[in-house]
Amino acid sequence: MTRGRPMHSSAVTLDRILDAARDAFSRFGFDGARLDEIGKAAGVSKQLVYHYFKTKDELYGVVLDRIAVEVLEMLDGPSYEQMTPTEAIEALVDRIMQNFVERPYLVGITVDQSLHKGEHVSRRSQYLPSVRTFVENRIVPILQRGEAAGEFRAGVDPYLFYWSVFSLATGVFFEDWSMAETSGIDFTTDAGLAAWREHVTSLVLGGLSAHALLG
Repeated sequence: MTRGRPMHSSAVTLDRILDAARDAFSRFGFDGARLDEIGKAAGVSKQLVYHYFKTKDELYGVVLDRIAVEVLEMLDGPSYEQMTPTEAIEALVDRIMQNFVERPYLVGITVDQSLHKGEHVSRRSQYLPSVRTFVENRIVPILQRGEAAGEFRAGVDPYLFYWSVFSLATGVFFEDWSMAETSGIDFTTDAGLAAWREHVTSLVLGGLSAHALLG
């Protein structure tokens, strides 16, 4: 019988440290997270954490890179090419929101990075290059196909479009309490999220429409 990898292997230990660090940075931010608490949560000593990472900055940078890979892998995919332009936009909104549903730690990490102006994104990080590649390889063709088909208006900046959609789709995860208090909709439920997804999709497609009234 083939035996599985022992729990004390370096790869498993590293995964546990990175998972614990991700959760700590999400809850307490970079400034509030402590390496000894991260080690405790991972079931290892603080010294072992330092064995893998020389500084908290280095650990945070690796966590951010790891999250970026996970998120972009979920967002990207050749399936957009098999969809109509409208279907592709619907899928984009859905995938952005699903990322935050499956990875609740993204809220804390995103807020913390905004506060720090991305200073912990390492020079080696592929996050920003990957975003640019995603926009150029996926968003641009969707907009071009939609314009050629007469569905979308011309002149939509693909980067402004992507970040507009991202901000709209994820806003419900950052402002769920105030949105619920003012709208009466519980956005922590499946029904509330579905309502927001439908609203954002409709708003985005309405703004893209070749027949939209432009001021």
